Amino acid sequence: MWSLIRHALLALFLLMAVSITSAQNPPSSVLPSPSGSASLVYASSRTVLDLDVPLANGKGTDADPGVTSGAVRSQRPVYAASRPWLFAENGVGGFVSPLGIGIGGATSLAGSLNLRAAGNFFGYNLNGLNSGVTYRGSLSFRSLQASMDWFPWHKSFHLSPGVLFYNQNHATVHGGVAAGQSFTVNGATYYSGAADPVILYGHVAFRRTSPMFTAGWGNWLPRSRERHFSLPIDIGFAYVGNAPLNLTFSGVVCDTPRDINCRSIDSDPTVQQNIDAQRKKYQNDLNYVRFYPILSTGVAYKF
Repeated sequence: MWSLIRHALLALFLLMAVSITSAQNPPSSVLPSPSGSASLVYASSRTVLDLDVPLANGKGTDADPGVTSGAVRSQRPVYAASRPWLFAENGVGGFVSPLGIGIGGATSLAGSLNLRAAGNFFGYNLNGLNSGVTYRGSLSFRSLQASMDWFPWHKSFHLSPGVLFYNQNHATVHGGVAAGQSFTVNGATYYSGAADPVILYGHVAFRRTSPMFTAGWGNWLPRSRERHFSLPIDIGFAYVGNAPLNLTFSGVVCDTPRDINCRSIDSDPTVQQNIDAQRKKYQNDLNYVRFYPILSTGVAYKF
């Protein structure tokens, strides 16, 4: 799967390289105009450098007596055939996604290519009761991302291969079971011992660096000079792989609430097997998000 992703990203980068080369090396040709005047036309540019303005008389002027009637003289500035795009336009923006709240910036590389980078952050705490275990958990999102926005048709639609790095996204849970209370692990019921009540700890973290790919609509740097604001939308994923789950129980468990047949969790292989089976179930659920979904929307401003 990782090999397939690498080949797909390589193909996109090759297509973008061709796009940049075409934009920076426009072919040119001189085409005759229907009126007989000369018009300089650049094949890859929309700039036409002529205005058919004949002189008032057929004898030319004092400044240029060699110019006769029917000749053409440019009445406006001559624009460059290819506008330089590298770092020419810049902007900032904010957005929200499953990676958190994002703040970033963008700069132009070519007429159809932008470089975009952002930082994501978010935090959330929650408390609850599950299978007899009272817990408090925390979610922490901290990451950086960089991507290339390629506009293959020079419209708002774009393809954005990129990388998610410095990924410190993780979840932590602390819990416990009051003495004499029951809890369930892998379908087996136990009671927390009064001598050493049961304590739970869980932790999951993702890999630090992951490839990502999104597609969407909207340009952080609108190519129209008059436009400054945009509302970009992106849909895609980051391949974060399988995030390992650490789940541990400690303390004393009993067969009844009256502390009958109590023993340490560490010393009972049956309890350990049930804990490991429960951890594998949670791990299988986590494996579904190895392609971490990304759906972002926000607002951007071009300087």
